[in-house]
Amino acid sequence: MILLLLLIISTATRLRTYFLTRKIEAVLQGLSEIRLDQTTEEQMTKMLPYFTERDWKAGGFSYRSYYVHISNESDGSPWPYGLTHSFALALWLGRVGELLGYRYINFDAGVLVRDGKVTQADYGLANQWIRPQAAGYVGYMVTTRSVHGFWLPGSLQISSVDDYSPQYRPTRWGNTLAVIYTSDAPPELTKRIFGLNLSCFWGLRACADAADIAPEISQDVETIQKATYRQLISDKCPDSIIEGRMRYLPDVSVLLLEVTGSRRLKVNEEGARAEDWFTDYKLKEALRGKSFGSWENVRFQRTIPSPMDPSRQIANQIWPETKIGQEVLYFGGLGFYSCRFIPATPSALDIVRNSPMPVKRPEDQIPRGLL
Repeated sequence: MILLLLLIISTATRLRTYFLTRKIEAVLQGLSEIRLDQTTEEQMTKMLPYFTERDWKAGGFSYRSYYVHISNESDGSPWPYGLTHSFALALWLGRVGELLGYRYINFDAGVLVRDGKVTQADYGLANQWIRPQAAGYVGYMVTTRSVHGFWLPGSLQISSVDDYSPQYRPTRWGNTLAVIYTSDAPPELTKRIFGLNLSCFWGLRACADAADIAPEISQDVETIQKATYRQLISDKCPDSIIEGRMRYLPDVSVLLLEVTGSRRLKVNEEGARAEDWFTDYKLKEALRGKSFGSWENVRFQRTIPSPMDPSRQIANQIWPETKIGQEVLYFGGLGFYSCRFIPATPSALDIVRNSPMPVKRPEDQIPRGLL
């Protein structure tokens, strides 16, 4: 009788979670069909089930917001922690519940509508308790957020991986995955964002890692990191990097400089012999933004963060031009990991001169809490 009772409890628990995942999958399917800045509000309301309307104001603009919250706990926290103040007892109860098929699941999603069309979409999926917050922020196991561009008051760091794949930016942090994608990202990339495997919430095996839920996104992280590394060791900065910066970074400044001098100095680093390059430049034109400071004795950055692990450093193999009379493009205003100095080829100059200035939209501001 005890075994039968446990089986009934386990089956009922798993069935409840299964039906919740079906609701989440219906929302994800609707989100995958949305085309930012194209899908109308009327079309969106037919695509997305379970959403509730509310208004949102920012930066002097008024948006219509729609959101949905799906969880197997009404107060947003797992049931053991509401029964006892003892963390050890709650942890033990949680393990028992997991054996019986109970898996905490929390899903939040939202869209913003401006001028009658969808301008932003995001979602966050959690398998552990977090404080209530908007989808797309730290604390979720898998999260995604759309943008038109990238800007932040103050300093914004642009990694080599961001430069290589500006439209589709999957990131792994611990056992979590986050994706930021642009409004014009190719559908063949964005469809991977919404194809989650939620069976670990109700199946025999629990969700231990975000890769269990989003294997394609996890694979994309490694693929893009490896491709970025190959680009860095190729000693080249392709025009695609310039195109991405011009299209999605409203705060970037671009200066046209000419090399006026270059020298190599031998340095004694605590007994070890090393060499440093110093280059002098002359400002020829501020193509975007303003020039600042002196362009003499510019030091070559010998190491940069690794695309495989930003906490580690690798040798910077992309050397700037040092021949007197050579023209280069300098990219400033933001913290670029690599390709700050790029040869001023005709194609590079054409991209910079003919690219329109991106618009700073309030909904695109990257919060510091975003992965």
